[in-house]
Amino acid sequence: MAHVIPSPRDEVYWNREALIKEEKRVFEICNGCRLCWNLCPSFPELFNSVDALDETAAQTAATIAERQARGINPLDEHASVAEAAASPRTDVHGPAEALEKLPLSVHQKVVDLCYQCKLCDPICPYVPPHEFGVDFPRLMLRHRAIDAKENGVKLQDRVLGDPDLVGKLGTLFPALANWGSNLRPNRVMMEATVGIHRDRQLPTFAEETFRGWFQKRHPTRPDPKTVTGRKVVLFYTCSVQWNEPQVGRAAVEVLEHNGITVFAPEFRCCGMPALDGGDVPRATSWAKHNVEILKPYVDAGCDIVSPGPTCSFMMKKEWKDYLGTSDAEAVSARSFDLMEYLFNLRKSGDLKEDYTEEVGSIGYHVPCHLKVQKIGFRSRDIMKKLPGAKVKLVDQCSCMDGTWGMKKEYYDLSKKGAEKLMNGLTEDKPTTLSSDCLIAKLQIEEGSGQKVVHPIEILWKAYGGKP
Repeated sequence: MAHVIPSPRDEVYWNREALIKEEKRVFEICNGCRLCWNLCPSFPELFNSVDALDETAAQTAATIAERQARGINPLDEHASVAEAAASPRTDVHGPAEALEKLPLSVHQKVVDLCYQCKLCDPICPYVPPHEFGVDFPRLMLRHRAIDAKENGVKLQDRVLGDPDLVGKLGTLFPALANWGSNLRPNRVMMEATVGIHRDRQLPTFAEETFRGWFQKRHPTRPDPKTVTGRKVVLFYTCSVQWNEPQVGRAAVEVLEHNGITVFAPEFRCCGMPALDGGDVPRATSWAKHNVEILKPYVDAGCDIVSPGPTCSFMMKKEWKDYLGTSDAEAVSARSFDLMEYLFNLRKSGDLKEDYTEEVGSIGYHVPCHLKVQKIGFRSRDIMKKLPGAKVKLVDQCSCMDGTWGMKKEYYDLSKKGAEKLMNGLTEDKPTTLSSDCLIAKLQIEEGSGQKVVHPIEILWKAYGGKP
């Protein structure tokens, strides 16, 4: 019988004892496989801890055998040690009874080191529909959700988990907010209070939000049911709304250049930042809000596109899994990553190729949350057909993954983990650096000192569009 992964709507999901039991089950499977040993810090922490337990057990058994050989009862002075060695052991790649004695502190550290890149999902041989039913990232989120329910959401996670609130405040007085966020005393205070590392490059707040620009461009929008031809809803993302409106503008320009009607109603955050901090109620309420907005557009024949890999992943998978509604399923079925959608147009011969500008050499970072969607390298595939393009794809994680890389506890680990990405992007000195992920962009810009653009901006440039 296949293992059933509980959802937050199930009572057992919130049971701490059931969680620990499930972690031991999954850890045992992962320990016996070890295919993910080099993906993120969580797996080395788990495997090294299990190896250390086995080594300790072997040393203990040798000590007991030596004392017995000298005629000494090992229980006289080492009862706890003897008892610890009494259970049968296998090597580290066997059933691993040692996992039963794995300290809960190790469980917590494995959870804390998981930054939800989800790269283990595409390569894991035991993900559903396999009967083992392993979903490691979802299990880590469940642990955080139970921690948050029992102990409250941390201040750090409340701030980082609500980009709309931060964005609204920052764009009230963007020049002042951007100036203040670069003052060293402010950054030191921010690190002490909110836990954002003082050296981490932060997003800048836009002078004009994307929605502000879009409403000026389209003061009124027709009823989507009356629109013929291709029509899409642009789920523009928090980053585009508050920090990178030029990405949304380029998306609208490209889509409309190709004869597609674009709608952009007001949304809430996709919910992933809140999930990172264990705030399932807030994440699911935002998801429900967005589904309620999107469903009428889907019913009217619109597709949904997003320039943010995390958001498109949330729309495709997490919303329907967390909400469990037919409306969320319907939204999921019509959701696409923006460049995936444009690639499909090109494949059907419907993407205009009236390019007028050369784009030059490009170092392209493929985001983890695009890889987990298993759609191929669509941004690379589009860019390499542009005039003068020479695209180098760098398949390495940025180790930012939402809020994790901003936290003071993990900043150094995040920077170290991104070294392969930085070396790969910069070694050929490309004219342009590109990534679909506007959070990875912060890591890349901080490490390279070079501006990073979204692939949609490069496509718009090829069409002759102006920044």
